[in-house]
Amino acid sequence: MNKVLFLALNARYVHSNLALMYLRKYIASSCAGTSVIEHGINENNDTILAGLSESAPDVIAISVYIWNTVKVKELIPGIRRLLPRAVIVLGGPDAGYNAGEWLASGYAPDYIVAGAGEAGLLKLARSGFSLEERVICEGNPPFAGIPFPYDRADMERLAGKFIYYESSRGCPFRCSYCLSSRADQGLEFRPLDKVRDELDFLVSFRPALVKFIDRTFNSRKEHYRPLWEHIVNKYASGKTKFHFEIYPGLVDDDDLEFLARVPAGLFQFEIGIQSVNGAALRAVHRNMDVRSFNIIERLIACGNIHIHLDLIAGLPFEDYGGFGLSFDRVMRLGPHHFQPGILKVLPGTEMMEKAAEYNMEYSPDPPYPVKSTEWLSAHEMERINLIAELVEGIYNSGRFTETGRCLAAHYGSPFRFYERLAMHCAGCTAGRHWDDYAALVAGLVRDECPEMLQLLMDCLRWDWCTSGTVHHYPALLKSDHTVKAKRSGYGFLIRHSKNNVIRINGYSFTREELRRSIFFVPETEEFRLMLMSADTAVFLPDRSVIFFDLPGFIK
Repeated sequence: MNKVLFLALNARYVHSNLALMYLRKYIASSCAGTSVIEHGINENNDTILAGLSESAPDVIAISVYIWNTVKVKELIPGIRRLLPRAVIVLGGPDAGYNAGEWLASGYAPDYIVAGAGEAGLLKLARSGFSLEERVICEGNPPFAGIPFPYDRADMERLAGKFIYYESSRGCPFRCSYCLSSRADQGLEFRPLDKVRDELDFLVSFRPALVKFIDRTFNSRKEHYRPLWEHIVNKYASGKTKFHFEIYPGLVDDDDLEFLARVPAGLFQFEIGIQSVNGAALRAVHRNMDVRSFNIIERLIACGNIHIHLDLIAGLPFEDYGGFGLSFDRVMRLGPHHFQPGILKVLPGTEMMEKAAEYNMEYSPDPPYPVKSTEWLSAHEMERINLIAELVEGIYNSGRFTETGRCLAAHYGSPFRFYERLAMHCAGCTAGRHWDDYAALVAGLVRDECPEMLQLLMDCLRWDWCTSGTVHHYPALLKSDHTVKAKRSGYGFLIRHSKNNVIRINGYSFTREELRRSIFFVPETEEFRLMLMSADTAVFLPDRSVIFFDLPGFIK
């Protein structure tokens, strides 16, 4: 019997590889020993190889995805050199649906397991990893019968990481860009009692996040509602959050009534809108009707569930202007996180089969992003890529709320603002900290609309005060005005102190807290009318804000 080592190569430290833990459990009785080692794709190759060599396994099994294909190709020659007798087995979507290319390349493994993997790898293990066929594809057993992948040692090893879990496999929808749309991806559910017991085990270790990887978690009400209710009834008082990918069109009024009562911060929803263009949605077999948008609006309005919305650029029949309309429609919803992404033409999907029909040019290397289509030029796609980066740094950071709102209004729409900013900073090599994004925005306004620079600086200062934790402004935001505001405000409040405590407008705080506070006095009347109930605000160390009028302060 063979000693099998499962090697996970994850995109980020907080990620883990659920598939390999399933496989380890499923073949354990047919091996001398199984173990999982997890590394990040940015870790040093020599360090990873040294660990493999020290373990001296008979078999190394690697799950290959679009984010780690390059890393796997880098490691295979080193594995061959250090462990020449070890059998290399690849699985996962980027190997299983590209088996011929892998076997014909210079990085050829000994075996490739295609499909879900459990049954195929077990067949290979029972043969002593000595089958004649090099591509193994077996129909998987029912999902309900596959063993729970985690044990106590796993949970201790994964402390501080996301915990991935699935209560169903497959998807009821047939989106042409997704591997779950394949006919061999039938929808299966784990028994509710088993799911509840497994969740109880996971949550007992107090992970920060349990991320359900069900492709459409709310596809069957008799399955998802009991689980939501179980989570609310048993885990609401803990610190674990739960992430679900849902389809809004399946959320009914009864669900909305229940979800409105979910404790704030307990649930996170990810929703793929992808486009508002009817022709594009029909081409990829996706439905996003008016009711779905109404459901999203109502979920966001509840304010207790973090909402992540996705958009895809490069879909058939959607041009640059159409993508801008989709972008603005999503922005108007006000999600907590917005991810405009680029279409990836994944091996094994209908989209790859139709790529030529749509005149799509896409990278032959993972993650296979579209470079251009019949409706989008390469130049436009590059700009959308940059817009997506700016959205991540500005909108998703949550630290430019008033700045983004102000500039979207000035330019006529959110997309127009991000488009102008992308054009302005194309080719920039600046970093991506708060100061860097603030400088980019300020540079845009100086060049294109200098008459509103003072208003912009008010917005940036307000955003700094409401979202930061530092009690002084960065260099970009400092001015004679801010210095005078602090000096005058500090002196005014000190005069309200007694026995080292300041009391004003129903608030009380110490002199030490005042020393670590930051003052905001707008330079423009326009901003004061937008947000201020008085002419001055002081933000305490806990970011409580107190408004008051500052007598004698000349702006």
